[in-house]
Amino acid sequence: MTKDTKVLKNIGIELFKNVINESKNNSALIDSYSFNQFKSKENLLQHIEILPLEKPNIVILGSWFGSILVPALANIANHIFCIDIDDDVIRVAKRRLFTMYNNITWCSGDVWDQKYYYIIEKASLIINTSCEHMADMSSLPPLKTSNAYFAFQSNDMYNIKTHINCVSSSNEFIKQLPSNANVLIEDKIKDNRGTRFTLIGKLCAE
Repeated sequence: MTKDTKVLKNIGIELFKNVINESKNNSALIDSYSFNQFKSKENLLQHIEILPLEKPNIVILGSWFGSILVPALANIANHIFCIDIDDDVIRVAKRRLFTMYNNITWCSGDVWDQKYYYIIEKASLIINTSCEHMADMSSLPPLKTSNAYFAFQSNDMYNIKTHINCVSSSNEFIKQLPSNANVLIEDKIKDNRGTRFTLIGKLCAE
């Protein structure tokens, strides 16, 4: 076993222990590791793998706990910025779950807060798997001046209370993108609640 493999194994064990300890009284954290979450994140990650990115700076909008994406991307990224409006999930992720990583910045706030615009604009890859929870990506100013790749997901699960901006098709989802977005990949997957739509592409600064 190589040194790098040993490090990854130790990280996996430490993360597993952290998740088990925290999930005893945190049902939301348990939900973040559900089969549906794994299925949707796996779909996204498979497409990200083919993008020509080397040690990217990644921004995850609406990151939640970062449960699946953070450990999947931390070892290939230069740095990851996780932004979520829920201070509780950011605090748990930063202080109790992902203490083993030193290349993650946890930001508690609204992605439409101007203090995050520069971070978003200068990212190599912008991820948002929670588009149904927020306004159209076309209304987020730093995307219009970015040259990053993007990986976005939304869904047609209108019956979930916190879903304020669902879409019924990939075409409807594309209409929510900024005008400088070039879609390279469209995909969709079904789970027991509905259909999740995935868009992968490239932004070209206006």
